[in-house]
Amino acid sequence: MTDTNNQANRWDALVIGAGPAGCAAASILAEHGRRVLVLEREKFPRYHVGESLIPFTYHPLQRLGLIDRMRQSAFVKKYSVQFVAPSGKASQPFYFFARYDRDTVAQTWQVLRSEFDQMLLDHARQKGATVIEEMTVQELVRDNGRVAGLRAADKSGAVTEYRAPITLDCSGKEAFA
Repeated sequence: MTDTNNQANRWDALVIGAGPAGCAAASILAEHGRRVLVLEREKFPRYHVGESLIPFTYHPLQRLGLIDRMRQSAFVKKYSVQFVAPSGKASQPFYFFARYDRDTVAQTWQVLRSEFDQMLLDHARQKGATVIEEMTVQELVRDNGRVAGLRAADKSGAVTEYRAPITLDCSGKEAFA
């Protein structure tokens, strides 16, 4: 196991998982000058079930500084939604502009998750977060009952201990904890 007294293994924040939540948290923390380490089990780009974003993702994407990139992307733009009952009967279209501000949440995107997640990961790195892919978090490290870090193994099985005052579990549906 790698020496935990090594300053390279001490961070301001540790983030488990490089999906949307992990990359958003890492981007904002790094933007504020924090030393952030994101550990991701898989290698990006990676397959993930697609995503139909809802209009209210506009403001978080705006906060992250990604609206221009989303507008320039090849992601399909969505201006409405329609629901289909189990019987096959479709609802009337629900047009976002009829309910929401045209300049912001009246449009959203249907994203290919592998590309969307890669965009978020690249953005976190551009903001200054360090991301290590193909690292499997094995356990949390506790000091006097308080989470003080974690231990993770790389794809060769080598285990490293990382320490930080805060550890965020953003591992998603295949949760770490």
